[in-house]
Amino acid sequence: MLISIGKNLRKLRLEKGLTQEQLAEELGVSPQAVSRWENDGACPDVTLLPALAIFYETSIDELMGMDEIRSAERKRQVHCQVHALVSAGDVRGAVKLLRDALRLYVNDAGLMLALTETLAHLDDPEAVEEAVRLGERALKKADISMKARCTATANLIFLCLKTGRNQRAAELAASLPHIWESREMLAPELLAGAEYAAGLKEAIMKALAFLCRRIDASSGHVPGAIPDYVQLGADLQTELTPAELLEKIRDFLI
Repeated sequence: MLISIGKNLRKLRLEKGLTQEQLAEELGVSPQAVSRWENDGACPDVTLLPALAIFYETSIDELMGMDEIRSAERKRQVHCQVHALVSAGDVRGAVKLLRDALRLYVNDAGLMLALTETLAHLDDPEAVEEAVRLGERALKKADISMKARCTATANLIFLCLKTGRNQRAAELAASLPHIWESREMLAPELLAGAEYAAGLKEAIMKALAFLCRRIDASSGHVPGAIPDYVQLGADLQTELTPAELLEKIRDFLI
């Protein structure tokens, strides 16, 4: 995470109800200097940092954005620990860790999504219901990435199917991007010439490998069960040749 002193300085100035000109007069600098600070065009001289901290009744660490960076690092560690606990089979331990983290970082979208996914591992109707509620709340938040939103939506679709909310599952499925809007299909468009053809071939191979994996798993399909690839991603590498992949798909379709 990059430090944005400018963003912090602007926030603190606005909280004081000051214009850039008024702040400049208080500090004995030019309004242009304040503008450059807030637009990250320049940093305040190091000798001004104590005066700014005192003026805003805060710490130099907060001015520098260090509190935000420490919070992000703590949350990253929680996600790593949760992954380790789930991998070791201690799902309830992971749930407790996430609940504790959410008491400290209330309504954090990333932690809410992680708890939603972790609760879904439990064969417990109450846990599944809680996961549905959390997933719906998380999708209403603006501070989650498109990738996280799509993953959360996919998780919620399976949770809704598991709890009989078929209409809601259909609505969520309709909200997801079309296959031709996926990164695998669009990545070749960044290339040209021979590289485009190679990129398109790679994209098609990935699509075929994924479809074949779905075909292999279809015999054991359980409605509402969340596939591993939703949470962990799909292994799109295959040792099969293009002809073998096409043959498997042809046999399934006929």
